Amino acid sequence: MSGSEIIDYAVLIPLLPFLAFPVILFLGRLFNGTPTWVKNVKEGGIIALVVMGASLILALSVIREYMNKVGAADVFTWFEASWWNSGNGEITTKVFGFGVYIDHLTVMLLFVAAFLCFLINIFSIGYMNTDPINDNRNHRFYAEFVLFCSGMLGMVLADSFLWLFIFWELMGLCSYLLIGFYYERPSAAYAAKKAFLTTRVGDVFLVIGLVILWNLFGGTLDYDVLFKPDNIANVDSGELQLALGMIFIGAVGKSAQFPLHVWLPDAMEGPTPVSALIHAATMVNAGLYIVARMFPFFSAADMGALSTLAIIIAIIGGITAVMAALIAFVQMDLKKVLAYSTMSQLAYIFTGLGSALWLANNGYDELAAFAMGASLFHLFNHAMAKGMLFMASGSVIHEMHHAHHEVAHHGHGDDHHDDHHDDHFDAQSMENMGGLASRMPITATAMFVGSMSIIGIPLIGGFWSKEGIIASAWKVALKEPIFLLPAMLILIGAGMTGFYMSRMWFMTFAGKPKTEVAEHVHEQTPWIPIPLVVLTFMTLAAIIFAGMHAGHWLGDFESGHYTSFVDGIGYEMEHVFLNHDPFLMVLTYVAIGLSLVLGPSFAMALYGGGLDKGQKAKPWMQWAIDLSAKINSKSNFDNSAWANSSLANSLHKRLHFDDIYDAAIMKIVVGFANLSAIFDSRFIDGVIKTIESTSQQASRRLRALTTGSARDYIMMTAIGTLAIFMLLWGVA
Repeated sequence: MSGSEIIDYAVLIPLLPFLAFPVILFLGRLFNGTPTWVKNVKEGGIIALVVMGASLILALSVIREYMNKVGAADVFTWFEASWWNSGNGEITTKVFGFGVYIDHLTVMLLFVAAFLCFLINIFSIGYMNTDPINDNRNHRFYAEFVLFCSGMLGMVLADSFLWLFIFWELMGLCSYLLIGFYYERPSAAYAAKKAFLTTRVGDVFLVIGLVILWNLFGGTLDYDVLFKPDNIANVDSGELQLALGMIFIGAVGKSAQFPLHVWLPDAMEGPTPVSALIHAATMVNAGLYIVARMFPFFSAADMGALSTLAIIIAIIGGITAVMAALIAFVQMDLKKVLAYSTMSQLAYIFTGLGSALWLANNGYDELAAFAMGASLFHLFNHAMAKGMLFMASGSVIHEMHHAHHEVAHHGHGDDHHDDHHDDHFDAQSMENMGGLASRMPITATAMFVGSMSIIGIPLIGGFWSKEGIIASAWKVALKEPIFLLPAMLILIGAGMTGFYMSRMWFMTFAGKPKTEVAEHVHEQTPWIPIPLVVLTFMTLAAIIFAGMHAGHWLGDFESGHYTSFVDGIGYEMEHVFLNHDPFLMVLTYVAIGLSLVLGPSFAMALYGGGLDKGQKAKPWMQWAIDLSAKINSKSNFDNSAWANSSLANSLHKRLHFDDIYDAAIMKIVVGFANLSAIFDSRFIDGVIKTIESTSQQASRRLRALTTGSARDYIMMTAIGTLAIFMLLWGVA
């Protein structure tokens, strides 16, 4: 298949899952409950898997062919419209279709979305189809799942902001449906509405920004027009900054950044595969993607014209990074710790993007490319690690429910092991876990590697990219003093990340089991371990990607292939650990000290401990458990004062942002709805009822004239004719 043929088939990447949506829904309604549909087709899971596998293969083909090419290509035309232009006397033709835009950003996110959607699909078959509560409705889950994946894949491939917005809204709809999958539960229904309304706030501003862009660039939102330096130079920089600022607010809502962050923790009400989908593969990355798409505007605009917006992006990221990390300190729900971790790590990427945009807009092209590359590389590393962490958390919760059923029902065979039962046992609470490292070795290993990547442990996953973001922020801070705020916040956040991620792992997998249920946990569900193993190796392989200068390649959209690993790894190691700039070298070791030593040490002192006698973890984890037991036994640190403090109480209440949200909804939205209802009943209905009554009265009077007498009809005809004659005579 030639290159031209590959790009022709690129439209199938989002189209296949889009078409699978109605197919799975229809077949599910038709065959629900039948043995073949349940056991062989997995209630639509196999159909979704085949479709997502096909999309992944097509995506890899496009990536392989177009890694070094940048540009737009029309691959699917809906229709053409032509009209006569009286101004120039020519016929104007407009083609309406879906096109593909290829650059390094497209390539990276296309792989992330297609690859993770495929793995989450595998995980879903093991998670959703072994839970009786999902019987006869899994078809709805898989239908909404593939539609969600279609939205993300389409958004990444789109060649215009218009198509990006269409797929953006498609994801918004699917997030509402999937978060509220268990709609019979009030908390799930509330979470779905909360996510929908909060993200819609951002989307309103996004639409405003796109309208301004449309006006600035002569009625188009196509990338190949918008990204041309000459076109950017001809528009007003103030209006451009306003448009991009509006678009950024949309990104804040989608990626759950302060102050539109309140929806993300509650999104955990959806099934765990949905959490992995939203937090790793699709939803939250969309906001980052649209900010990264702004890069050409900043690099081509007047010197410093857009700097204010870049600073705002970085500050929002810095604030969110620390705020989310603080709230994660006190969370006991395993999935919510990961939710706040997502917010914090996305905030790192926003800070990195803000740094890149500032550097690009102020003429520091080489530094801007480095910052952009580090940010996008961290997006990749975070997606791999966080997808693995959410699926690992789902594995823990799944087996905790199964063990709880065994304990509660003494092995009677009715498998109710989902994450939403109506009993008092909380299978998601880390207070009910402990000692699982020996009982769930695959899951524990995956969570161990994923946590190290998020923390930024040297040579593991996110280390390579996080250090680049911190260095870039401080490089900008040395040139622009106001950048000291986000630079300092993300440096502090490195130590905070080390604490809450270590706390999560030790509370779950180290120490002795805190409940009888935890003593009976063991890995037994097929399908679930497969994506965990794959993503573990992908996270560990980050050193290979770093050695191949992935960060540099992602930052320079016009560059060629990676360099060789052998040449690159030595350069990266020297750049990180023996930087020629003394300030950056000290900064690196400070960040490593905070994330590797300070944060984990506090977590070990408070939550570490050895396993039960006779229990052993795998060697690559056992050393950490033994170290935590030693530090914990020698530590006399009492955190009761902290635990009972007003700050801790505020953190438990999420810094009261949810209270503010609820008040705003009740007083503003509900109040407006009530006023609308009053206006509707008193004014709209009043006008309609008046017209109705008047019409009825006129009808009754007219009906009274219909006597059935020919004489009366002749008289009425004569009068009407005379009236028309008089009217015409008067006009003449």
